[in-house]
Amino acid sequence: MRYNKQAFTLIEIIIVIGLFGLIVMLGMKQFSFLDDIIVHTQVDNLAVVCLYLQQKAIVTHADQSLVCDTQKNQYRFDNVFESLSKRVSFGYIPYATGSPGSPSRSIKKAITFADSTIRFYPTGIISSGAVYLTDMHKKVMYALTNGVSQVSYLRFYRYDGTWKLL
Repeated sequence: MRYNKQAFTLIEIIIVIGLFGLIVMLGMKQFSFLDDIIVHTQVDNLAVVCLYLQQKAIVTHADQSLVCDTQKNQYRFDNVFESLSKRVSFGYIPYATGSPGSPSRSIKKAITFADSTIRFYPTGIISSGAVYLTDMHKKVMYALTNGVSQVSYLRFYRYDGTWKLL
């Protein structure tokens, strides 16, 4: 007597579950990669606005400013309001040390510019400080900084346990 039942064997089920788990793991890795790209893009956008305001201050011979609002997750300049992506916020990874210029101190504020305002002067000088951006899970962190010097230039850093200049 022959049985002709169609069913899955235990091995087939284990293989399917294993493949499903592998796909889920790879998908999670892609999301963390996406978070990194989104935070990096937001830092780039902020830097472009800063360079624009620096040039505008030089050309118009008038001070310019960019005001960051950590509560609303946005910044404003020239009556323009820019909101950060919903996946990004002004913030820092807990227990991270910085700024990149002083990597042994604990970070206490997401924005170290006085009054959370980056000032641009007609001489081309930018006020000194740092802006830290992180993803919503606080796994990825970038910094946009300007040190104290006679010539101002913005520096970009990525934090992965130590600061890396980009």
